[in-house]
Amino acid sequence: MALARALPLPQPQEVALQQSGVSRAEWRWLYAVAGVILSLTAFPLAIAQLVTPAGTVFSGYVVIARDAFVYQQMWQAGWAGAWLFHPAFTSETLPGVLIYPWYLWSGHLLGFLNGPALYHAARLLAATALLLAIYRLCAELFTPVKLRRWAFVLASLGGGIGLLVPSLDLGPLHVRASEMASPGTSAAELVSMAPHLPAALALMCWAFTVALRSRRLFAPIELVSGVAALVGLELIYPQLALLALLVIAGWAIGRQARGGMMLAVAGAVACAPYFAYTAVLLRTAPQALRVIRPSLDAGDPLGFIVLSHLVCTALILIAVRRGRLRSDLLLPALWIVGMTTFVFVPGLSGIVGRSFMGSSIPFGLCAAPGLLVVVRGVVLRRRRGPVLVAVLAASSLFGIFSLVQPLWIAGLRLDARAEYESVGEAGLLAWLAPQVTPADVVLTRYLDGVFVPAETQARVFVGHPDQTIDAGNKADQATAFFTTLTVEQRIDFLRANGIDYVLTTSPTDRASLAADPHLIDVQEKGPATIFKVRS
Repeated sequence: MALARALPLPQPQEVALQQSGVSRAEWRWLYAVAGVILSLTAFPLAIAQLVTPAGTVFSGYVVIARDAFVYQQMWQAGWAGAWLFHPAFTSETLPGVLIYPWYLWSGHLLGFLNGPALYHAARLLAATALLLAIYRLCAELFTPVKLRRWAFVLASLGGGIGLLVPSLDLGPLHVRASEMASPGTSAAELVSMAPHLPAALALMCWAFTVALRSRRLFAPIELVSGVAALVGLELIYPQLALLALLVIAGWAIGRQARGGMMLAVAGAVACAPYFAYTAVLLRTAPQALRVIRPSLDAGDPLGFIVLSHLVCTALILIAVRRGRLRSDLLLPALWIVGMTTFVFVPGLSGIVGRSFMGSSIPFGLCAAPGLLVVVRGVVLRRRRGPVLVAVLAASSLFGIFSLVQPLWIAGLRLDARAEYESVGEAGLLAWLAPQVTPADVVLTRYLDGVFVPAETQARVFVGHPDQTIDAGNKADQATAFFTTLTVEQRIDFLRANGIDYVLTTSPTDRASLAADPHLIDVQEKGPATIFKVRS
């Protein structure tokens, strides 16, 4: 009796909270699945290393390799003491701005580890967090374990038929699949990409999980973690934080969830200063953000909903028809509506267009009840398993492709200009690194410059295609410098653009520059040469 008095029976809200938890068996299943998914992202690195061409070194990156050098450079800048972002892949001197803090600020602690090892360690941690967050969100929405697992597969590996039908003409309409225009629609894609991408979606999923948990027992620490997730998300992608706040507020109003509204209000207050900062920056100093692309080509609304999420869209329609898309599924439904509005409404798309990132997650969550209807609709029980497998396989076509694609990118060296660096250039940049500061500018040919800021402290005249202002014109100017300009035109060009060093990896270019009196040959390694511009 004393024990019974000491341990009172759980209250109804506590029972509900326990029922939404994840059992040890579920965690073991999730760890096994996540382990398989993440291990697939390591194989391309091993393959790329094995097929390294003679005279080159493997950069350590395969998937969107040239982007990885941008983040490597920012870690290096953070280790050197930078708190604000200064573009390093363009020759213009722009004011420092508070963007990319996840790389710059962590660089103060981890920058000494800068390189592929740090990048992939961060990517694997972020990808693990994303997969765990997706399943935790599934657990808040669905009680049956099987339905949680189905939802997880639909959300993490989901996609449409864009791989098979990239575009489609429907009468006067030309429909394009979003995933074939820009990367990032499937969570399975994100686990192979830069660390901040899966980290952003992991934070978004956790904020939604906290909102859902608020409808029952809402501990203050959970409110703090939800607000922290929204602030962290804002520092990666402000547009996703804004979308998350609107979705949580809409869900809270629809469900009359006071805890959810508390989270939305507290999150809005915490995020307001940075929202205000970016708004002022866009208005007063837009040139400081010229190397940032706020939106990507996401095709069109019909292609996004039909081609890019065909199976899930069909399952969602089935769920709506049977009255299964209700209650807390309002949250992922609002996520779909919000991201579609952000990405495709004129005027909004140019500012918050990247909101389609991870779109497989809300589509998969809303599709799970429809899958349950389909499976239960099969009369013969022995046929339910094959039907389930067929639907999940069809919905996972693009997700599986996203995990496999890096294997042949590596095996066939499809991005060799960024995957591999010549031995000569690597040696010269290692020599140059202690000689330069962020004030120095190096001229080299287009895409050769992608290695310079990541391996030295110097900026580059033209390098990354998205991080270089007016990259196409500058690439032509760089080519002209090495091929057609006269000696007098060269020195005018060097002085006009503040060039301090010229790097070439071509014996032909070296021969044409050797007689230039304004250039000093300071270091050679194989066919690569560094010239210093005479002051």
